[in-house]
Amino acid sequence: MYARFLATTLLVAASAPSAIFAATPDTSPIKEVRLSSGGLAEVLRAAVVNQDGVVRLEVPLEQVDDILKTLVLNNDSAVIADLSLVGPQPLSETFKGLPVTAESLASVPALLNAIQGAMVTVTSQGKTVQGQVLGVEPRTAADGAEAYLLSVLSGAVTIATLELAPDAMVTVDDERIRDKLVQAASAIARAKNDRSRAIQIKVKGNGAQRVDLSYVVAAPIWKTAYKVVAGEDGKARLQAWAVLENASGEDWRNVKIILSSAEPVTLSQRLHQWYWRDRMDLPVNTAANAVPEADTGNLTKRAQAQRAASYAAAARMQAPRPAPVAVAAEAAPDRILTQHYGGGAIDRDSQSTATESDVSATFELPGTYDVANGDTLSIPILDAEIPASMVSLYRAGGQERHPVAALMLTNDTGVSLPAGILTIYDARSGYAGDAQLAGLPGADTRLASFAIDRKVTVTEDRKPVDEITEVKVVDGMLRLTQKARYVTDYTVAGAMDAPRTVIIEHPVRSGWTFSSPASDGKTATHHRLKVTVDKGASQTVQAVEEQLRRDTIAIADTEPEALLAWSASSTDRVLSAKLVELSEARQKQMAAQRALDQWEDARERLVSEQARIRENLRAVPASSDLSSRYLTQLEATENELRALAGKRETLEGELHQLEGKVRGILRTF
Repeated sequence: MYARFLATTLLVAASAPSAIFAATPDTSPIKEVRLSSGGLAEVLRAAVVNQDGVVRLEVPLEQVDDILKTLVLNNDSAVIADLSLVGPQPLSETFKGLPVTAESLASVPALLNAIQGAMVTVTSQGKTVQGQVLGVEPRTAADGAEAYLLSVLSGAVTIATLELAPDAMVTVDDERIRDKLVQAASAIARAKNDRSRAIQIKVKGNGAQRVDLSYVVAAPIWKTAYKVVAGEDGKARLQAWAVLENASGEDWRNVKIILSSAEPVTLSQRLHQWYWRDRMDLPVNTAANAVPEADTGNLTKRAQAQRAASYAAAARMQAPRPAPVAVAAEAAPDRILTQHYGGGAIDRDSQSTATESDVSATFELPGTYDVANGDTLSIPILDAEIPASMVSLYRAGGQERHPVAALMLTNDTGVSLPAGILTIYDARSGYAGDAQLAGLPGADTRLASFAIDRKVTVTEDRKPVDEITEVKVVDGMLRLTQKARYVTDYTVAGAMDAPRTVIIEHPVRSGWTFSSPASDGKTATHHRLKVTVDKGASQTVQAVEEQLRRDTIAIADTEPEALLAWSASSTDRVLSAKLVELSEARQKQMAAQRALDQWEDARERLVSEQARIRENLRAVPASSDLSSRYLTQLEATENELRALAGKRETLEGELHQLEGKVRGILRTF
């Protein structure tokens, strides 16, 4: 209805100057991008310093926080004095100082109500009024349509009214209000495309015209895809390809790319944001579900390799230093590259230069690259021949009775390999399967499991065995040392067509010692057993876990059977004989105690019977036959009680004598 006024306002606002948002050509091209496995990109730009000593950098809004955190100047003769940019909420901040709101600019009636008191000239339906705005009153016309009636106070102290029709034209005569309306319309126009920020960087120095700026921002994690072709001579052809994306918000042109396998601690903070004290916001857990665990390496083999490396280093100290060699290995023999598996050889001139640091490997790609914003690039970073052998890997405790086929890889490339997905080819039969490869440091080994080996079956038989290793008695307390043992027999039924090397992973139990004649080191979570099974044959290997347990028991309260068992386990003949003697004495003592307890039970039974008979006597006539019968029963129970009374002293005497004998034996320990 009131589009004419709004269009005019926006046109005026668009023609107004704006120093902060004025478009300028890009004068800071990207020279280099260093991508890390931590999901960050270190961006290096060649920036031009203008005559005012300012570098202007236009960046996406989502990168502002990271740039405020990490921006540095790579120049020895210049420093950054300060930097400035528009705040995080420019629209709301702009309207805080204006007499109107963004909503009031949506229609002429709302705007006129918002600038009450301002001088205006309004024309509608051929009629014009001029004066100070008093207000706009909504009304319903005769046909039911909505209408608005404007009231103004003219210079002659006259109130004039005007119905606002769709052709209404408003001129704001108050210059101060008019400027504020232009400012408000400009703010709305900017907010519609509020996706970037122009950062003004003030540089101080000796008049440098060009400087290098670098900063770290979030970036898609670069991935590694490996292809390995397994041969038959203990070697395999390994190719590594890096897959990366340009999500910087601009095209890369002639950009140097460096890849790092480092996984630094990465923190982010909304520096380009206002903060007030508030309650803690409990985040929702969006972590992915656990995936099958990748091999973390043989720790025992690693320790052996470290010792061997130490010996080799000592030998090199006394020998002439050899000439340096390239990190990239020579091309694998053509006999391994049968058919097309592995993607063929990689041009040596296109391979990356790999360097090793304390915590990561860095791959500097040759030349420069053009990558459009949003595009993906896949680049070869390694092509080498490495030691590899096929094995079958069985992990104890699972539901699957068949092991998995795995390729044991040894990294002798001289540089650590980042984690990634591994595609395995067999030189004879082609695609074999996929595996998850954890980070593989130089000179270390990994098992890459890729398929179920159903030609081999492994069964488990686990038996607990306990034995007493030491028995001592000190101050009436028996100190018992027992050895708990678990013996697990693994029976491997080999394949019918070829021999197999089987690696069995047995869980590590904290506090238990482990031994096996087939032991082949351990990982962080499992012991490894290695067995070679001929075709069509079966073989059993044993794993033994042991744990010593020490108990302290009051010997005086110990059961005779336990004393006999301990005496049989003791290597001290004198102690063993004393335990047997104590066991026999304790048996007699306990028998005497049972006899006395039986006497007490019998007496209580007779006393209870007497009470019952006396109660019955009171309930029947004194001269009746029933009364005579009760009297006879009462006399019989009385005789039994007299007989029992004579045995009590004898039983108590025997028990006292046996208890003394037990105490005497205990004093001899």
